[in-house]
Amino acid sequence: MKRNFNIFIIFLSFFVFSASSYCDPKFLLGDEVLVYENINELKPLKVGLITNQTGIMSDGTHILDALLKHGIDVVKLFSPEHGIRGDETYSETDPMTGIHIVSLYGSKNAPSADDLQGVDVLVYDIQDVGARFYTYTSTLYYCLKSAADNNKKLIVCDRPVILDADYTDGFTLDPAFRSFVGMIPAPVCYGMTCGELASYLKDQLKITANILEISRMENYTRSTDFNKLDIVWEQPSPNIYTSFSATSYPCTCFLEGTNVSEGRGTSMPFESAGAPWVTGKTLADEMNSYGFAGVVFEPITFRPKATEYVKEPKFKDTDCSGFYIHILDRLKFEPVKAGIALLISLKKLFPDFKFNKDNYIDKLAGTDRLRKMVMDGKDLNAITDSYKKELDDFKDLRKKYLIYN
Repeated sequence: MKRNFNIFIIFLSFFVFSASSYCDPKFLLGDEVLVYENINELKPLKVGLITNQTGIMSDGTHILDALLKHGIDVVKLFSPEHGIRGDETYSETDPMTGIHIVSLYGSKNAPSADDLQGVDVLVYDIQDVGARFYTYTSTLYYCLKSAADNNKKLIVCDRPVILDADYTDGFTLDPAFRSFVGMIPAPVCYGMTCGELASYLKDQLKITANILEISRMENYTRSTDFNKLDIVWEQPSPNIYTSFSATSYPCTCFLEGTNVSEGRGTSMPFESAGAPWVTGKTLADEMNSYGFAGVVFEPITFRPKATEYVKEPKFKDTDCSGFYIHILDRLKFEPVKAGIALLISLKKLFPDFKFNKDNYIDKLAGTDRLRKMVMDGKDLNAITDSYKKELDDFKDLRKKYLIYN
């Protein structure tokens, strides 16, 4: 009996050891790798930190707090659109630490030579949403250029992609339509982490100096589901409430160039769309007829209200009819194609639909071809086929910069 018991213990120990040895290793964000494993690299240096409210570690600790706790000399903060805390406040001093803040949104988009006096190294830690017209991509572009121009190292703390990490779609930016919502030479969705994107932009900017370092994530793959990572969610901007808002954003952001509400001023910004003159069921049925994978468009009514961050939403205090984007599978949904189909459907079904007179849609699309083809009555296949070669060329080029399998 004793011999059988010992054999059982040995078997059990082997089973436990084997099971534990095959457990998934712990995922680490780029900022966690920097702080936990490479902090000594920063200890003798004066740091300029480019960040906002999303620059947090898995448990919600802000990178600024982590760096200060480890005795790192953070001498200056640089903030993107929406401010250092994401609350649309653009003060010159961080009230929590007293560190000077330089805003990189508005009259200034890049750190100047004067701003970088006394800064030895720049650290970038911002969560974006994987869309070209989300302005944090422009901030990364300008900071990379400024670092090169001023011979400063830039460390980019890598972060996971909210969309499918391989999802690329949309017109590639035509340089004639460059703006702060369309700065990087890429399609609307480019399928790269911010670290991968930084490496790509470095080559696009023809930067030959060795000024870029990527603090890579650990135990991350391209198939990793953002929602299954054990990390605290922080809104990337005031109207991106959830990861689902971020997923639908590349679809409904096109509406910012039209007279249709993208849901600002409601509980579902960028997850809904409509107008007083839209019939929600008709529009939802039309969108569902495309058969897009991973999504259902559900008829709704909503009334936009003024909020702390949206003082004058489209159709304020007016009933709107439209749809809610019910995402069933974020990794299958193709938001850019759905956004193009939405413009086609609005033009086809509702005579009151209009693009804004300033043609802001061209800045979002990165070209005037989308607007012109929609107005000419082209169908979805004709429009997507028109940019297929440029998208395929980008996909081939993109492979060179991918860090994660």
